[in-house]
Amino acid sequence: MTTTLSQGTVTTWLERFCAEVIAAESHLNELDAATGDGEHGSNLAQGAAAVRALLKDREFGDVQDQLAAVAMAIVNSVGGASGALYGTFFLRLSDVGEGRSALDLAALTEGLRSALAGIRELGGSAPGDKTLLDAIHPAVTELESSATRPADLLTALDRAAAAAEHGRDATASMVARMGRGSYLGDRSRGHVDAGATSMAMLLRCLHVSAEEAGA
Repeated sequence: MTTTLSQGTVTTWLERFCAEVIAAESHLNELDAATGDGEHGSNLAQGAAAVRALLKDREFGDVQDQLAAVAMAIVNSVGGASGALYGTFFLRLSDVGEGRSALDLAALTEGLRSALAGIRELGGSAPGDKTLLDAIHPAVTELESSATRPADLLTALDRAAAAAEHGRDATASMVARMGRGSYLGDRSRGHVDAGATSMAMLLRCLHVSAEEAGA
């Protein structure tokens, strides 16, 4: 049974997400064009290229060092809100990795809870505003519920990823209240949010990488 996410698995997670973002660049741009500037995929693809280069060229002392470096690579290479939000995600998550070569479920839950709080503070958004928060918020809620019911790491991550995907899909019925989409009013309804899509992708990549490591 897989009980921790090793530093090597964290690398696999990041590499998998980078590959999927680059492959989905056009799709993410298309989603974003419906309510935003149509650059979410291109911006994240730039960040993915920077993270790939970082992972190839550097060794890291612990998980905190690794994730903090990823955060800075994203902030320095991705423009607009996406860079700040994803940079905040990884920087806040990195805090639980200090002195650790692996993360267990409790640490991951704490780190993702902190990442969620950081995104809320930075963007001023709330669940239901049609943002990436609508994917990460239900995922963290699902992880927190694992403390009250038996769940191993893989099961908890699978449930969290599924909750994020459900949250992503739910954005289609929402009216955007943040960013450029907010100017569209009801016309923003009927479109899945690009940020929620990429966040759900990130969390599913986390589950798949953990599952692969435990196979």
